[in-house]
Amino acid sequence: MNNHSAISQLHATLAKRETPETVAELIGKVFPTGLAKRLETPIRSRVAASVKRMFGWSSMPTAFKAPAKAAKQINKARQLALLFLEARLPAGDDPDEIERLVEELNGLIGKSAGAASFKEDRLDRPQREARGLALSRRRYDKLFRLTGRLEQKLVKLRVEEAKHRLLLIGKAGLASEISVEQLNGSLPTAGFISYYAARTKLRSEFTISGQQRPFDDLAALLLRLCEEDEAANWFAIAHVFPRADVLARLTDHEKGELLGRWFGILTELAEWLEIAWRRTDIDLDSMVVKKGNDSSTWNLFAGAWNRARDHWIAVVQALQMDDLFETMMPGKVMRLMAADVAAWHRLAGGVIQPDTKVWADLPKPWDVLRLEAHCDRKMIEAACAMAGIDPVKSGWSAARPRATVEAFRPTPELVHGVNVGNPYMAAFLKRVGAFSGRPLREDILRDLQEG
Repeated sequence: MNNHSAISQLHATLAKRETPETVAELIGKVFPTGLAKRLETPIRSRVAASVKRMFGWSSMPTAFKAPAKAAKQINKARQLALLFLEARLPAGDDPDEIERLVEELNGLIGKSAGAASFKEDRLDRPQREARGLALSRRRYDKLFRLTGRLEQKLVKLRVEEAKHRLLLIGKAGLASEISVEQLNGSLPTAGFISYYAARTKLRSEFTISGQQRPFDDLAALLLRLCEEDEAANWFAIAHVFPRADVLARLTDHEKGELLGRWFGILTELAEWLEIAWRRTDIDLDSMVVKKGNDSSTWNLFAGAWNRARDHWIAVVQALQMDDLFETMMPGKVMRLMAADVAAWHRLAGGVIQPDTKVWADLPKPWDVLRLEAHCDRKMIEAACAMAGIDPVKSGWSAARPRATVEAFRPTPELVHGVNVGNPYMAAFLKRVGAFSGRPLREDILRDLQEG
């Protein structure tokens, strides 16, 4: 297999959710014999674990759910406006193309952007004739309604695409934004980024003992191969792994580019977090889910914020700009915790995460980034001291070191975070709604009993 094809296959995993075992097996297949031999032991253990634990199959999807597209509305536009816009109708449903289509349709029917009231904003017959619109009233009305729906769909699509991008960032940093060209023809670079990204995209388990850390023995070996490869692209690696020694290999321009990108993402996320809080009245003190809270959206943004913040801090430190933290250092964001997990903490003799108390004591990120509240490193360290946690080791006042090599643990088969040994059983439990916090699907259970 040629180098380009191998790198393309590894690159294709960056926007997916393949298990680390699957990516490790792919690395073993596409790496040249000499390199693959050095990785043989950890790859063999992962392949064996995958066969044993997954039965060669998993009930968990290997792709993140993509935003719902606008194909239905575009097809309708194609039918209604065929005579007028045939050459300009988009072939797909790219948001920019939809926006251009909406502008074309608004111009065609004399409709102002955003003016979608069927009663107030439509043109009457004399107005249509004055504009030279050779459209029947019925055809005009259909186009008017369609254009209004396309405008609404475009707004929703922009929001969903932004959330999808932030979901990928929350899971694996800027991995999905790395181009094939940025991998610089370096198989070790492609191998490390694809495998490490797969490790960071592991699903969260229902536990009070913490989640797996992504940097394991195979990731360490792949990083060592990068160190030996003159073509290794450390700028691309820093997109997902901002460890101090990696960032030290970057130019100041490259560090500055990452700094700007991460701060821009933090600014965007601060706005989304405030919107999510206000829309569903989240209890920012306890961070325990209550009825009506959109925990999925909040936790998506919280995960993205914490990863972006960690990368931003790492780059600031690499640029030796630590004095910035004496002026501004927004805190981490806590995820919403299910009430049963909170109860589990109490039964285990513990209390709600000390980090939650730090979060409650600090100004909120949206206020800090709008400069409506002040938060710096000293305030964070004081809040951590009150909660009894180490601000550096916990990631509150410094970037995570990413130095400890985690022991490999096979990817578990999960149903709403609960480990289920058999994927066929997992698929069944998902169908009946187990562990979802909702009543079981009695209709499915009844059909199974009758069958």
